[in-house]
Amino acid sequence: MLKEGIAAAHVNGLVHAAITRIMELRGLPAKSLQGDDKLNATLGLRSLDLAELVFELESVFGADPFQKLVPITSVRTVDDLVGAYRRLFDANGGQAHDVKELVEAQRASQSRREKRESRQ
Repeated sequence: MLKEGIAAAHVNGLVHAAITRIMELRGLPAKSLQGDDKLNATLGLRSLDLAELVFELESVFGADPFQKLVPITSVRTVDDLVGAYRRLFDANGGQAHDVKELVEAQRASQSRREKRESRQ
């Protein structure tokens, strides 16, 4: 389930912080992120970096919007990524089936976390 205490208003800052952290780990030049920055072409993130970013954000939010809500292939820019995570909070603005899909995505995320923890 979505972690308590996280509000939709915090999504932008949390996603930007995660992107910045991945860039720092890779030794990429620090820059002020803009919404239209392309994750790979402008920021230099590779597919492995994006996978790590999604994994980190799943830990932050407690859910993965790419399970059912948003196709990962639609995410190209910083704003696209922020928008994907905002969908976790957008049950009223989305289609009626989004709530059911969100619950399924949260359950799948929880199941993956439990499997990872049991392997440790």
